[in-house]
Parts: sequence; structure tokens; C-alpha cells
Amino acid sequence: MAIHQHIPLLLFLGAAGVSGLAPRRASPLIKLTCAAATKYTWKTLYHYCVHMLSADPRATFAADARGLAVVAASLTAANVTSTVRALRDLVGSIQQCLDMYRDMNGWVVGAVDDLRAGRVEAAWLALKDASYQPGYCELALMEGNSTPKDPVSDGNNASDWMSAMAADIAETLHDHRAGSP
Repeated sequence: MAIHQHIPLLLFLGAAGVSGLAPRRASPLIKLTCAAATKYTWKTLYHYCVHMLSADPRATFAADARGLAVVAASLTAANVTSTVRALRDLVGSIQQCLDMYRDMNGWVVGAVDDLRAGRVEAAWLALKDASYQPGYCELALMEGNSTPKDPVSDGNNASDWMSAMAADIAETLHDHRAGSP
């Protein structure tokens, strides 16, 4: 597997600055070790290696390449832990959204039946309740703050707009039947 397959992760780690670490001046040991790392299996990017190791104060105290390997492995462990937490949060949020959309689907399907049967008020109320669900899903996905962007934002927006439109149309029918202008 070549380094180009890992570039997104490397760029993410570098941009994130892993644990908020600010780069320091690279020691000769870091430079030498990173230069050597560029020649091995994953073709480590030299500047990335220097940046990441120089940013971690523990690398300052490393006596040799093995000490730097411990620092690099520790940085990796911290990233893995953070990524697992973010994925776990995302899975939980997606489950909440799935439950909300299942409820929404039931209400909308029921509203269609109610509209066909002339039960406008029941349809309007169901569509009104359904119209809140995309926003609640959006909140659930953003609550954990573990993801920079809601992965179903476009779908939520479309569902929000369509369900609000359906609710508004049903409300006009309801008000018209109730004698409102």
C-alpha cells in the first residue's frame, strides 16, 4: 500500500495538529529519523513526519529513533481513540435520526390516507408533527460535535422543506374547511 492512500488521513492529522500541538524546532534526531522513514514501506512524507514529531514535547526527550517511534505510536493511539469516539457518536446520532425518520414516514403515510379520506385536520396535524423531524435529526447529528458536517444535511433540508410545504398546504385546507379565508 502506498503513501498516497494515506494522504487524506495524514492531511487530517496535520491540519488537526493532533491534540492541539504546535510545531517546535525539529531536533537533528527528528530530522534524521524522518528522512530515514521516507525510504520505507509507507513512504512517510518527510515534512509531515518532522511537523508531527516536532509538535509533541515528548519527542524532545527521545534519545533515539525507538523513542520517536513511541511518540509516533502514542500520537496514532490518540487519533484512533478520537476517531472511534467520533464514529460511535455518529452511529448513535444516525440511529436517532433513523428512528425519527421512521416516525416521520408513518405520520406522512397516515396523512396521505387521511387526506384521501377527507380527514384534513388529522392529516394536517400529522404533517405538522412530521415537519419537525428533519430539524431534530439535524440537532442529533450536530449535538455530539464529533463531526464537522452533518452527513445527511441535504436530505434533511429537502425533507424539511417538503414536509413543511405539505403541512402548510394541509393547513390551508384545514382553515378553508373551518371557515377561515
